[in-house]
Amino acid sequence: MIEFPLITAESRVAPEHFHARWCDVATHPEWAPGMEYLRLEGPLHVGARGVLKARGGQETLFLISDLVPGLVFQDTLLLDGGELTVRHESHPLGTGSRLELHARIDGPRAAELAETMAGLEEVLAADLANLVALVEREH
Repeated sequence: MIEFPLITAESRVAPEHFHARWCDVATHPEWAPGMEYLRLEGPLHVGARGVLKARGGQETLFLISDLVPGLVFQDTLLLDGGELTVRHESHPLGTGSRLELHARIDGPRAAELAETMAGLEEVLAADLANLVALVEREH
């Protein structure tokens, strides 16, 4: 397993608003500009599967690997020789939120996949900053 550095942000907006945005996977491209689309097959639940496409990339299968209402949204990309899991957490902080992204790669090709994903933490940090700005404008 290879873990990427923890990514955090704080916001004046309550955590449930961020959790709702993470759970609405079809809207991810609104704050994650590197994503062309995400499509979930059926209702949101642990084990639900879908497909995503990064701009300029290929479609990739993903699944919802953990879901705790109001707190955790976790998705796992199913890659050739490994899995990329990103855990999104929204915690209360005063009247606002502390947001955390935990990312890791598991599988026999984890080291190789991590090399091909160099810079992932910067992309995730930028996407989280975009999400914070969007949610703060909305609320």
